[in-house]
Amino acid sequence: MDEIINHLKQSIADEVFSKDEKRSLKEIVSRTILTPDQLNFLRSKIYELATEKVTEKNYRFILEWAKHANGALTPKPLETAEAFFSPGESCRATIIQQIDRAVRQLKICVFTISDDRITNAIVTAHQRGVSIKVITDNDKSIALGSDIDRMAGDGIPIKMDNTSNHMHHKFMVIDERMALTGSYNWTLSAARFNHENIMLTSEAGIIKSFLTEFDKLWGEMDEYK
Repeated sequence: MDEIINHLKQSIADEVFSKDEKRSLKEIVSRTILTPDQLNFLRSKIYELATEKVTEKNYRFILEWAKHANGALTPKPLETAEAFFSPGESCRATIIQQIDRAVRQLKICVFTISDDRITNAIVTAHQRGVSIKVITDNDKSIALGSDIDRMAGDGIPIKMDNTSNHMHHKFMVIDERMALTGSYNWTLSAARFNHENIMLTSEAGIIKSFLTEFDKLWGEMDEYK
């Protein structure tokens, strides 16, 4: 937050909002997890700085500055889906990145979770106040290496299927703004050895469909014990 505010002050001080300054501001914002309250505070700060600085001579610059500064606080979302593949780090890194960027909510529906790096990211998100729900398969939840018991012990709500069939989904919805899905199992072997994939998208219709399916399953399945 301090870095963003200092950049705003510097960019308005000389009444020249250069391309480099605009680019730098967007880069700072893109690597910072901002809550809705922090965004509102920053928008108020932009108005405050503009009000302090505006004169009859520079009001056109101030209007443009405020427009670009506010625009930088809302990075352009993905317009198309991105695909990632394993073996290798790209799938796991994308999953962890999206968990780390969550501000309000994570809805996770996966066959199994046994990759400690992913589990650590989930637990850390839970500890910083992100609302998290996890749906998983009942058989895999008790398999060797499963991290489900650890997450439940940390207070993360978990449900599982109550049939002899498998809950074989692998998807996650982040803040109701991004959906992640694919064949990739959240395991070490998926990153190291398996040929797997995930897709990341901000397409509203896809996100709505996954949220509907998650909520349906959440209502049908049993609590983890």
